[in-house]
Amino acid sequence: VNIDDHDYLTKIRHGEEFLDRGNKDRVQLQFRGREMAHQEFGLQLMEKVRDDLSGMSQVETEPKITGRNVSMTLSPLPANRRKRRFAPQPKTAENEISVSPNGT
Repeated sequence: VNIDDHDYLTKIRHGEEFLDRGNKDRVQLQFRGREMAHQEFGLQLMEKVRDDLSGMSQVETEPKITGRNVSMTLSPLPANRRKRRFAPQPKTAENEISVSPNGT
């Protein structure tokens, strides 16, 4: 259930990409060790994911606890109703390699 903000946003952006292509998105998390004693935190995280992706998807299967896992399936909204909330990060100049005309 412990996830950093940057890691969470990366997962949400990838989820939006899957949904934008018309694919379903299954969100799953696994409890470790003492996290089993506080399963409500996992369900709260699933609700947060559902709310963050609500502009792109609808819940197909509600969050369900199975052993140490919690999973939920999201299906994409029709293309004309989808609204991306987290835009993909643009490529920066640092990541691109430029080649000069003389080959150096």
